[in-house]
Amino acid sequence: MAGRVGKSGRRKSSGTVYRFDFYYRFVPGEDPPELEVLLQALVEARGRKRRDMLRAALLGGAQHAQALAAQAEDSEVTGLVDEMLADF
Repeated sequence: MAGRVGKSGRRKSSGTVYRFDFYYRFVPGEDPPELEVLLQALVEARGRKRRDMLRAALLGGAQHAQALAAQAEDSEVTGLVDEMLADF
């Protein structure tokens, strides 16, 4: 039932909760130094600050990945068009 009050008396927030419980090994030379700085900052941060840092990192990565995907799609379409027009 929507708006149902829990044991604490607070209403439940909307959305899905994701729990991250894993290890990440930083590999010098393979991983960029900026990643080590971010990982260390996440380890030292607590509460809302950690959540905000993780959210910003994930959003930045998602935007970057989306841009790369669009770029790859554009080059794929260009290659197909070039291939189709090569016979003319």
